[in-house]
Amino acid sequence: MLAFRNHHQFAPHQPFTAWMESYSRRQNVRRMARSLLAERYEILSDLGYNRYDLLDALHLPLHSDALQYIEARRSKRKQQNRLD
Repeated sequence: MLAFRNHHQFAPHQPFTAWMESYSRRQNVRRMARSLLAERYEILSDLGYNRYDLLDALHLPLHSDALQYIEARRSKRKQQNRLD
């Protein structure tokens, strides 16, 4: 017979609602990134985005903030362009 296992030890430390909020935010970021990836390179460049940064953000782990990653890369690129 199968042994009863306590699955509470595997439960996340965050409440379920916080997890759902972060998941919802992540899905919104994925939708935004996919719609931007459909644009031409020139349009992405005018907006300050890079196709490779968007692709990298889509492949980040779920617990990472993809929007923060995209914006950090965008501001870093702006600073580099100012120095050049």
